[in-house]
Amino acid sequence: MMGTPFIDDYIATNEQVVDYLTKFSGIKPGDLDATVSSKHLTTLKAAYLKLLYLQETGVMFVGHGLKKDFRVINMLVPPEQVLDTVEIFHLPKQRYVSLKFLSWFYLSIYIQEGNHDSAEDARTALLLYQKHQELQGKKTFSKSLQNLYDTGRKHKWQVPQSE
Repeated sequence: MMGTPFIDDYIATNEQVVDYLTKFSGIKPGDLDATVSSKHLTTLKAAYLKLLYLQETGVMFVGHGLKKDFRVINMLVPPEQVLDTVEIFHLPKQRYVSLKFLSWFYLSIYIQEGNHDSAEDARTALLLYQKHQELQGKKTFSKSLQNLYDTGRKHKWQVPQSE
């Protein structure tokens, strides 16, 4: 399953959700209700144990902003197991670049047009990592990174409207 996003678990809860923050979470009413949800619902403990198992078996985690994600769930993942596009596509002492902007700049793909979609983000991060590897192989990554920042400043870090 190399390069395949394969975890998209939703944590079941008995607590009433007041605001799903759908634009940011992608979670809609009914997604956490086992009687109607089309999502894979699991317990917090089961999800954590799954991640722990993957970490202990040496799986490489590819994503965008993973350091923050792992901190939120209180999980220590060795840096050599983390391929984080927020760090890979970063110039020292400069701003961090959004996944949306990186996707547009490097892949010519418009993402996050509607509600948050974790699977879309995972696929995009993987494609960006593969693009990084390609540019490294051509020895053009450093130049492309500088071009990214020049373009970002020019566009005020906003993705131009899709046509």
